[in-house]
Amino acid sequence: MSQRREVEARLALFDDLSGILGAMRSFALAELRKIGKREAAQQQVVQSLQTALADLADSLPEPALSSSANDIWLLFGSVRGFCGSFNEDVIRYWRKKSTQQGPLILVGERLHQLVDERAALQRLRGADGGLDAPAAIDRILAAVAELRGVEFGLIACVRDEQGARSQRLWPLSNVARNAGQNPPLTFAPPAEVAQGVAEHYLFHTLLALLLRSIRVENHMRLMQMETALRHLERGGEELKRQRNRLRQEEIVEEIELMVGRR
Repeated sequence: MSQRREVEARLALFDDLSGILGAMRSFALAELRKIGKREAAQQQVVQSLQTALADLADSLPEPALSSSANDIWLLFGSVRGFCGSFNEDVIRYWRKKSTQQGPLILVGERLHQLVDERAALQRLRGADGGLDAPAAIDRILAAVAELRGVEFGLIACVRDEQGARSQRLWPLSNVARNAGQNPPLTFAPPAEVAQGVAEHYLFHTLLALLLRSIRVENHMRLMQMETALRHLERGGEELKRQRNRLRQEEIVEEIELMVGRR
């Protein structure tokens, strides 16, 4: 009887765990659906700003050649766990590609514990979802302003579907300079307009990268939850078979006792 009760207690624990994991899976799936629409719209914003920068190319200053020691590395991590090697992949890529001596910004609480304390380091709160992503970008830009020098570079490291990768965001070396003979007519000085568009471009590119990071994070979490649920399901089936076997043994013992008394 005691063995069967122990098995039933484990079955009840499996049911509780399945409920928790199922709720986490549903949350990740809902976030994936929301973030997918937001990310697609954000990519269109980035493309529009990139086109505007190309039109203002003649008014943009030539990108300064900054030393790699002046590069600020921006690492996008997760706020919550249960997302596989998401954060470890980002850290591993940064350690492989950077000098590890320059300024560093960690976005996402799960990244904070993976890097030791150092001089030029900012640990920032991440974004739980797409709704609070713009506030996270404001925190990132404030940290960049605090760490930057006169000449600086900004490199973002993000985890996407193929793995961790990096993208240089500053100086604006990836903007095509294809301005034609007829530059756009602006009410403010063209250089001032170009600077403003460049700042908007940086903000919205960061936002697009953060949304992608959140999407991949939740996709990896969804895969983790589904794997764990399948494992619990197999374990629960085995416990049910064990419970039934123990119950059958108890019935046989009860019958033997009844026959022996006669």
